Amino acid sequence: MAFYEYDFGDSWLHRLELVSKRPAEKGAPPARLVDGARRGPLEDSGGLPGYEEIMDALADASHPDHDEYSAWLADMTGSTEPFDPAFLDIADVNRTLDRLF
Repeated sequence: MAFYEYDFGDSWLHRLELVSKRPAEKGAPPARLVDGARRGPLEDSGGLPGYEEIMDALADASHPDHDEYSAWLADMTGSTEPFDPAFLDIADVNRTLDRLF
C-alpha cells in the first residue's frame, strides 16, 4: 500500500494498493485500475472544506453560490452534466493510463 498526496495546497491524500503483480504479457498495459471509491477531487476545490462547500451549493439550487459553482464546475469538467461525486469511470481512467504508458 502507498499513499499519494495530490495538490499540496489542497492536501488530497489517496491510498493506492497493488492487488497483484505478474509478468507482463506482450501488449498488456503496465497498469490498470480495477476498483475504486468515488471520483477524484476537483482541481483547486480548496481541499475537503472547499469541496464540501461546493458540493452543498451544487446540491441546492437555492444556494446563493449555486450558479457560480455550476459555471465553475462546467469550466473545470468541460461538461454541463450534473456532477456525481460518487461516480468513478474506471474505463476512462484505464484509457488515460493507456495514453500515459
